[in-house]
Amino acid sequence: MPKKKNKKQQKGQQFLTPEQFMKQRARSLEIGACYISEDMKDYGEGYVIVTRRHTGGRISMAMYLVDIYCLGVKDSFFRLRLEEDELKEMLDHGPIIRECSYDEAHNWVYGAIAWAEEAGIAPDKSFAITKYMLEEDTDDVPLIEHEFGYNGKHFLVANNNLEASRYLPLMKKNLGEGNYTFTIKTDDDEDLDWDPDIIQERLEHVSENPIFKRYGPSTEYTYHHPEYPKTLQLDGPEWLYSKLLSTDNALYLPEELTKRILELPHDIVRHDLEQIVLYHIGLTCDKIPDDYAPDGYTGILSNCTILLGEVGNEESSLNVVLELLRQSFDFMDYHFGDAGNEIFVPTLYLLGQNRLDVLMNFVKEEGLETFCKCYVFPAVAHIALVQPERRNEVIGWFREVIRFATKMLPKTQWIDCDLAGLMLHDLLDIQARELLPELREMFATGLVDLGSCGDFADVARMIANPRYIGNPSAYETDTYKRFANMKKHWEK
Repeated sequence: MPKKKNKKQQKGQQFLTPEQFMKQRARSLEIGACYISEDMKDYGEGYVIVTRRHTGGRISMAMYLVDIYCLGVKDSFFRLRLEEDELKEMLDHGPIIRECSYDEAHNWVYGAIAWAEEAGIAPDKSFAITKYMLEEDTDDVPLIEHEFGYNGKHFLVANNNLEASRYLPLMKKNLGEGNYTFTIKTDDDEDLDWDPDIIQERLEHVSENPIFKRYGPSTEYTYHHPEYPKTLQLDGPEWLYSKLLSTDNALYLPEELTKRILELPHDIVRHDLEQIVLYHIGLTCDKIPDDYAPDGYTGILSNCTILLGEVGNEESSLNVVLELLRQSFDFMDYHFGDAGNEIFVPTLYLLGQNRLDVLMNFVKEEGLETFCKCYVFPAVAHIALVQPERRNEVIGWFREVIRFATKMLPKTQWIDCDLAGLMLHDLLDIQARELLPELREMFATGLVDLGSCGDFADVARMIANPRYIGNPSAYETDTYKRFANMKKHWEK
């Protein structure tokens, strides 16, 4: 007769969070039925579903949206302890699927991830949790060779120009020019079946879309970083660092822990957060060491950046956040993934709203990553949206940036065609009609990426259209709500 668990053991099981259960218990469950979209091979995208059975008969499952042409795992989610009829209803009302072996499902997911990683594209951050519904990707799982890509190449099917602009630099960097293809869905393509004939037709006309034309070279990353702290000198309690370093708090900080941190003296927390950030920059700025996070991703830099928005100051704290943004693409991709907007824009607004001179100097620095600089623009535009009395100040700031861009675009290393194009979205948000003369001159250089918002005539038309006004609540500045939004971001 099995030994009865004591109350402490029962309580520990009862209060496991779903994420903790996934990490600690999911792989101990028996693998159940697995499924795959019937038309995955035809359309290049589909779902893989893996279930596991609890001893009491309930079922836990994870569903993975897999792009076998290019992007790998685009999204995923999990559900725990479903009744059989709940799972059946979910499957009956979901995509058209067929049952498959676990080995087939495993190889579709991990094969797509490996294919995407060749292009420098990581799986969606939700996979950090949902991967625990799968077995570890080792030789214990038989290898099944699936075909990835289209005609042997990575093929990006982007939903819009912005999505394409996110992945194209990665693909160019990791695959080399000519070793990948792409297309962008139009408004009429929402329910389009992407069969091979349609794909081939789109590929023949792909060069007609302005997103695929280069309007100038990209900025080459040349930043030479200073010496960062090699040891941690912290003033606060020991638990602060250990909690921030814990993989249990990797994707966001729970409300109770956030409250506990913010109840500490803010000067002490600020000092320690700044030291932690600089120390971890030093550990990973040149490369991510193999033993950097042996227990898994910690999210320490993203959580520190959000907290600095609350407890930081406009001097040392702002400088630390900007030092993060001076790092390489690989550094930023590892620590922040695709959540940079949620992490950096509100913090830059909170710390930099009265230090526009510092933000201007950062934009004018040489040899930094374009996508890191672009977080500054929405932060400054947000000032005009929530503090309309400062609109003229914000317009003047952007006027200086545009004039700087017009002068420096041919030299590339200070501002490139991509950054000039991305800035336009934030000017539309604040309907910056006052800047049309300067924008006309910038477009006249021929070095502005037209794939972002079109040509000057398109931008002038959109600036006058109220539908493009930005939302003042687009960027949450309350720390508790920011972490709640991060939870939604990673668990969507």
